[in-house]
Parts: sequence; structure tokens; C-alpha cells
Amino acid sequence: MGEIVDDRMWSRRSVGQMYFPQFLVGMVATLLVILGWTYTSTGSAWAALGWTVLAAVILQAGYFAAVLWLVHGETRVTDETKSNEGAASPAKLPGPFERDGIIQALISRLFPRLP
Repeated sequence: MGEIVDDRMWSRRSVGQMYFPQFLVGMVATLLVILGWTYTSTGSAWAALGWTVLAAVILQAGYFAAVLWLVHGETRVTDETKSNEGAASPAKLPGPFERDGIIQALISRLFPRLP
């Protein structure tokens, strides 16, 4: 029936943070698709390997840029909370769509006027 939720679980992975194992699985799956696709298109294992390495470099650069963006956003949030330290606000528990940062980011990008 009911499930007891430990609030400390949310502190490990808050909304908007990237989860490395999830990223790693997605990256490996994407690289395998690119490897198979380029091999079937070109018929050359070397060309397929070259395109896959290029895709891996692009994915890694994107991951690095995303981490920098998240770190910058985290410092901005920290600065805002320091300035509003005197005001007491109730704790907000994440909703069902806010538990995974990817889904929340996608929803906020597609529908910016939603709360």
C-alpha cells in the first residue's frame, strides 16, 4: 500500500542534475547505433569506427558543456538563497515529473509557461 519515502534520497540527485550512469548507458547505446548505421551505410569498418569516434567526441563535449551549465545554475541558485536567507519558505517535495531531471528539463523547455 503505502511507501515510506526518505527525504535524504532527494538530496543526492536534485532536479536538473545529470546522472552519470544514465548518461553513460545512453551514450554507449547511441554510439552502438552510430557504429551499426555507418557500417551498414559504408560497408567499411574503419569508416564506421572513425564516425563513431567523432560522435563520441561530440557527445563528450556536449556533456562537458551541460555540466558547466548545471554548475553555473547551481551557483546562481546558491547566491539567490543566500540573499533570501531571512525569508522562511516551506519545503517543496518534487512531484512525479520532477524526479528525473531529463523529463523536467524537457517539459520546462517545451512548455515554459507551466509552473
